[in-house]
Amino acid sequence: MTTRLYLFDDARARQWEPFALTRPVAELVLGALRFWERASRAWDVEYGGHLAAAHLAGFREDEGPTALAPSEVSSRNHRILVSSRAVVRDPPRQLPPVPAALCIDGTRVGWSLPAGVPLPHARHLADPAAAPRTGIRVELDGFVLEQVWELVARTARQLREDLEGAALTPLPAAPPGGTAERHAGAHPDHPAIPPSRSSLPPGTHLLGDGPITLGPGAAVEPGVLLDTRPGPIVLGGDVRVCGPARLEGPLYVGPGTTILGGRVCASYVGPACKIRGDVEKSVLLGYDNKAHDGFVGRSYLGRWVNLGAMTTNSDLRNDYREVQVRTGEGAVPSGLFKLGCLVGDHVKTGIGTLLNTGAVIGAGCNLFGARTPTRHLPPFRWGTARDAPHFRLDRFLDTAARVMNRRGVPLTPEMRAVLERAWLRVAGSD
Repeated sequence: MTTRLYLFDDARARQWEPFALTRPVAELVLGALRFWERASRAWDVEYGGHLAAAHLAGFREDEGPTALAPSEVSSRNHRILVSSRAVVRDPPRQLPPVPAALCIDGTRVGWSLPAGVPLPHARHLADPAAAPRTGIRVELDGFVLEQVWELVARTARQLREDLEGAALTPLPAAPPGGTAERHAGAHPDHPAIPPSRSSLPPGTHLLGDGPITLGPGAAVEPGVLLDTRPGPIVLGGDVRVCGPARLEGPLYVGPGTTILGGRVCASYVGPACKIRGDVEKSVLLGYDNKAHDGFVGRSYLGRWVNLGAMTTNSDLRNDYREVQVRTGEGAVPSGLFKLGCLVGDHVKTGIGTLLNTGAVIGAGCNLFGARTPTRHLPPFRWGTARDAPHFRLDRFLDTAARVMNRRGVPLTPEMRAVLERAWLRVAGSD
């Protein structure tokens, strides 16, 4: 009998601003892997899709899994349901033949459901800990992320662990219908190939003896310094690194990305990005433009973000106190003394934009003008003030389609509908 794995976004995950409005949390990156990729490798079973908020139905990127409604999950298979915020290490290979609660440190994070057993009620998917107790409990090794900025705090350590380990080995075969993505070994997004120091040109400078992995077609120009003393460096297929530049591990650069110069260290840079300047301990999910000078540090950028020339964020308060992150519910202590910005999908900034320590910029915002944006900018704002007008839906969708078409990526009807429903959730109710 087939076993399928599903990650679900609980109520807390759906509050992970500014990303959960436009993408399932399972599509966020921790270390070198998206949550669903990491879970699929850990459980070594087929991944069936994401159970996310209703407005994200049909979400799909990179030929990857689809966001599903619970009614679309077949009861004919054994199903493993795990919170998208849970990171499970070395789960059991055998699960009980009866329904079981999956727990981390005694707290329920999911279920193992044999064929024929119905899914938990929606309110229990929103709050697994409140679900009725079952007779069987399976304790898992791992941890649960509470706040979205923990993804930033864990970036460097998790990157090193992933790139030094076997995290980039191929995933299990795709389930019928092709919902799983092309992956490591077959897909240059995760090039599982030997270190390639011998293919580096004369004039490349090396520090440390750690592994350097180059995907097919990757090219490094003379004048580039590669420092593997802090960790490995992995460059995906067709990555281009222009000199002069300094790359410091642990570092993952996705396929088709161009590094135009500057310093990039301890970061995940997704596919098809353009990077220049100073990028430190940050995550760029993919298709992001930072093609000019400026600093991005200890930050997390969604997809299709364009940072105008000299856009710079602060990651340290002037008084060296703990960073407070402003959310829709007010200021929340982060537990961090260094934290940059959290920038949602499809955000654009004008030249010279300055982003405050711990700033949260909602999806679809278009920032311009001399005013520094507020530390919490709701989604789809046209300008930098919290009370700025909304980016008109037709103009926003037209801009998104134009930007994506420039990279040869169509805005599919399904993804257009996801963005439209996201806009209506925040702007249509005003």
